[in-house]
Amino acid sequence: MAASTAAISLLLLVFATLAAAETAQPMAATGGRTTIEDAPTNKMVQSLGRFAVAEHNRSLSHGGGSGGNGDPITVRLAFTGVAAAQRQVVSGVAYYLKVIARERGAGAGGDRPIDAVVVVKAWLKHKSKELVSFMPSPK
Repeated sequence: MAASTAAISLLLLVFATLAAAETAQPMAATGGRTTIEDAPTNKMVQSLGRFAVAEHNRSLSHGGGSGGNGDPITVRLAFTGVAAAQRQVVSGVAYYLKVIARERGAGAGGDRPIDAVVVVKAWLKHKSKELVSFMPSPK
């Protein structure tokens, strides 16, 4: 009798803990995108946008005429900021960024919106970041 009472008490404690954790902090659903409301002022999001532009420029200097990841942008860019962002939990966290960049050099045009996707795998030793996509935005 005492053993079954202890088992029931333990089960109730486990269920109470799980219920409290569920209401305190909802878990992000795998596969669902969520908007990052403070993207223009969020330091991590701005850092990811800067990384995306740097990777684009690096791929131009290492790969020849066009950027890596199939991107059609063939000019070096200067990072201006990230205007909007979403995150999606996948194998890591995918960040969908609306990067604003400007062409470098003489005769450079104005700001250009670019859709970039960066995947972060924070559990790896050096917090692996990978630029998956870097394309002109339809605005």
